[in-house]
Amino acid sequence: MSLDPASYVALWSLFDQGGPRPEYVLPVLWAESSFDPTVINSIGCAGVNQACQGLLNQLGVSAATYASWPASQQIRLGLTPYMLAYSPLRSGTRVYQANYLPVTLATARSLSSVLARAGTSYYSSNAGFDTDRKGFITVQDLANSVARAAAQPAVQRAIAAAYALRPNESPQDPVYGQDYSPNARQYVIAASIALLGGAVAYSIHEGTFDLIWEDVDRIFHGWSRSLEHWLT
Repeated sequence: MSLDPASYVALWSLFDQGGPRPEYVLPVLWAESSFDPTVINSIGCAGVNQACQGLLNQLGVSAATYASWPASQQIRLGLTPYMLAYSPLRSGTRVYQANYLPVTLATARSLSSVLARAGTSYYSSNAGFDTDRKGFITVQDLANSVARAAAQPAVQRAIAAAYALRPNESPQDPVYGQDYSPNARQYVIAASIALLGGAVAYSIHEGTFDLIWEDVDRIFHGWSRSLEHWLT
């Protein structure tokens, strides 16, 4: 399973309403579900954004029903109101913080801020964030997770697909974005966002878009210029 074409329209709609940019959201969706809208985890969180019981109750649906929806519907009905409630979110790191433990958004603003400690359910159910086994999870741990996801070819292709719909927009650093601009230089974006290799075409039917080589080349050069800016 993967994102359906309407997902990219839904992501831009989220942004247009004051929510985070697509490149801030897509790595988090990949980290949560590998873009599989049918996933239900061991504690009953479902879909591309792993909507848990509180959100499911607000929507009035079960995890099974939510997981039966296409990704675009989950983004439109589940993810969008959730993210708008915590916006502005101007980085993938803050998007992940909102998805993981939104109560910390107001106070845990630095990369070194501790979000959860060993001995709590917030830590034990998400201990994978603590890759060096410190015994606590920081905002930087979330940033590291976003960076790993953003380096995945599937995420890079998804970002390119989203920006094919907005040729006048330029992607930002998906990890640190505008929330942690002094730290953006720590993150090197994989230039394979350009879908290296030649004439790549997305053919999405029913009135969406075709991404041809000229668009791929434009996106690549736009990312290259952004990368130079972030690293200087």
